Amino acid sequence: MAVLVMAPVDGSAVNIIIPVIQQDFHVAHLGKVAWVQLAYLIVIGGLILPMGRLGDLWGFRRIYLCGAALFTISSALCGLAPSLGWLIGARVLQAVGACMMMALSSGIITAIFPAEERGRALGIVGMCIAIGLVIGPTFGGFLVHLQGSWRWVFFINLPIGLFGGLWCARMLPPLRFGRPARVDWLGGLLAVTMLTALLLAITNGSPWGWVSPAVLALLALSLASAVAFAWQERRHPAPMLDLSLFRNRVFAGANLASMMNFLGQSCAVFLTPVLLENGLGYNTAKAGMIIAAVPVGVMLLAPISGSLSDRIGTRGLAAAGETVVAVGLAGMAVLLHGLCAGSIAQERALPVILCMMLLVGIGTGLFQSPNNSAIMGSVPRTHLGVGGGVLATMRTLGMAFGIAVSSAVAGIEIQSGVPAAARLEKLQIFHDVSAGFAVGAIFVFLGALTSLFRDDHAVSARAETRA
Repeated sequence: MAVLVMAPVDGSAVNIIIPVIQQDFHVAHLGKVAWVQLAYLIVIGGLILPMGRLGDLWGFRRIYLCGAALFTISSALCGLAPSLGWLIGARVLQAVGACMMMALSSGIITAIFPAEERGRALGIVGMCIAIGLVIGPTFGGFLVHLQGSWRWVFFINLPIGLFGGLWCARMLPPLRFGRPARVDWLGGLLAVTMLTALLLAITNGSPWGWVSPAVLALLALSLASAVAFAWQERRHPAPMLDLSLFRNRVFAGANLASMMNFLGQSCAVFLTPVLLENGLGYNTAKAGMIIAAVPVGVMLLAPISGSLSDRIGTRGLAAAGETVVAVGLAGMAVLLHGLCAGSIAQERALPVILCMMLLVGIGTGLFQSPNNSAIMGSVPRTHLGVGGGVLATMRTLGMAFGIAVSSAVAGIEIQSGVPAAARLEKLQIFHDVSAGFAVGAIFVFLGALTSLFRDDHAVSARAETRA
């Protein structure tokens, strides 16, 4: 956790400093600067699964420490960047380091803690990540204001990474459960190609057009890579991803539910600033504080739900959590419909928005720890790394799909970083964003049904231990 907190703090803080970076490097179009964040997310989505498998084969401790060191060094390179191209390249290296940590954190916790404590431990990790998401924008804005430079957002990682890396080197045991085997490099390359092409198509679908030649080519490349990847994994003696894992209905169902949950959460985080700033006229600072209600809810509930799942099982808590998220998203859709119809006054909307955002966070916190525990508990110890990699990949895909669904349904296009919705009348904004929240609620509710009806043989972690 000492080093893992760097990734969410850094990832969320960078969103705040994008306009400052644009001014510092004198870049005319904000869309170019957006690649500082976009390149980071795409590399994580493409590499996190292979990094999990390398942890199984080469040892969790080795890969995790390499990730912490690379993230820290690349943070220094980001802070020293003399140009935008240098900064984007350093962010790519930073993403590789983040992959090594994110892919293996769940596997390390699962390996070290006994089954009856697994949910609580994963819940504390979830709380740690939520804290990073809360303090990232606030702390980043404070540093820029205090020091007058965006570079301190990256330099602050140096003492954290050094301290956390040395502590990990002292405390982490040499964890390796996979048998020594020849690495499936071709499978890894195909996985990276498949996921990277898919993420590029999803994130650029709205600005480029969903039926544009570039998007269709990327989707075709992703599909072809997926077919080749499945063929390669079936024939390789030590595949990058053992496809038989998906025959386990707990593993498959919980991962699908995770993707649905993050799809809905991403809808909320993406659409709410458009509503607050362009529809209700709030400034960015006030909008950021309102959005922070989501990670605050996660922070409050994640450790509690994790502990409960150790005693009463994971399925009911996961289904209940996603239901709460769906209620929060549906509540936002109903509120916006009322604003559009004039039955709700705009000055009365803020308390309701805060409550709905808090519900989304509480539901995510209630869902996340039990669901992660179910996934990691259903994976053989020899595949803990790849199990964590699949979980993180589903999270990334869910967030990307959430932005894509929101953009398509709500009619929001990003052109040079400025939402086209800013040019629409308020009533049109309320109508369009309401549709986006409604669709997000439907997807999350389907995820709740997936959690409820999955074939969960483990009634609780304690029952597993006794058996």
